[in-house]
Amino acid sequence: MLTATSNHCDVGNEQSEVLRLARLARAAGYGGSPESALKSIRDAFLLLGDDGDAHVTADLLRWQGSILRERGHTSAAEPLYRRSLEIARRIEYDAGIAHALNCLAALEQRRGNINRAAHLVTDALGLAEQCGDRRLIGILQQNLGMFADIRGNAAAALGHYSVALRTLEAENDAEPIPRLLNNLGVLYGKEGRHDDARAAFRRASSIARRNGDLACEGVIEESRAEFELLCDAVDEAYAPLIRAYDIANQRGDDLGRASALKLRGAYQRLCGRPIEAADTLRYALTLSAVAEDALLGAETLYQFGLALFAAGQRSEARESWRAALDAFERIAARPWVTRVRHRLSVGLTGRYY
Repeated sequence: MLTATSNHCDVGNEQSEVLRLARLARAAGYGGSPESALKSIRDAFLLLGDDGDAHVTADLLRWQGSILRERGHTSAAEPLYRRSLEIARRIEYDAGIAHALNCLAALEQRRGNINRAAHLVTDALGLAEQCGDRRLIGILQQNLGMFADIRGNAAAALGHYSVALRTLEAENDAEPIPRLLNNLGVLYGKEGRHDDARAAFRRASSIARRNGDLACEGVIEESRAEFELLCDAVDEAYAPLIRAYDIANQRGDDLGRASALKLRGAYQRLCGRPIEAADTLRYALTLSAVAEDALLGAETLYQFGLALFAAGQRSEARESWRAALDAFERIAARPWVTRVRHRLSVGLTGRYY
């Protein structure tokens, strides 16, 4: 989040233009034009120059990294986040340090290093509380909830999500709320609270559209499709999974494509087309590896195994499940570890899991 306007009021015309370009980049980065967002960031850096406000430089670097991260360019985002953190520490910009730590935590989580991610978020939370940055506190609480959900601690996840929602609603900050509501919907779905899940997804979609946050809309459509597959409502999953893939294509988002293709492969298998499903999932595995998303890769390996088993390739299916199990154990995704061990024992299922 660009915060320089609140910390430095005496800005000249050039800095005002830098901040205007940064705001344009922020909107375009979440919308349908991430390439335009990156251009605005580059233009902002040119205007800022080498002697510009270091607070703004730290913010711009972080935001540039987030545009790349949202499209699955994980390795490209990392040096930008680390440079942002280095500058923020040098100038004792505590809010910038906290934001950069949170961004680095997002990369650790994507790569499956949940313990490391949780430590970074906890450090960021301490700084955010010192700064009184309520918005960031809400986002960090959401992330702690996500880590708890991955580990299978639904009660802790709900507790963190509830604190996050209260905090962000009290700040009247609509931008982060759709992703939080999406995560709540996912949690409700796994807990069998289907009406609550649908309500959370509906509210999340409405706010994301109002915010012009196309990236978040894509994530919500993925979650809706997965929820319908979990409910054995296979036909109802088709429209949101297609919408999720279309959004990812529009944004040039390989990570979004991989997520949507994982769901499409599951859909194809459940519709009795396992060979087609295996081809789709094989491509999704390639994309998830490029994006360095360990959890998505493991989930896709699990679905790939189901497709192979349904196609009569039982030994290959078990190899895929064993690889998925190793990945889930590294991530400490306990519900998935239990699920895959059961699948290795029992074999095929006619359901999403």
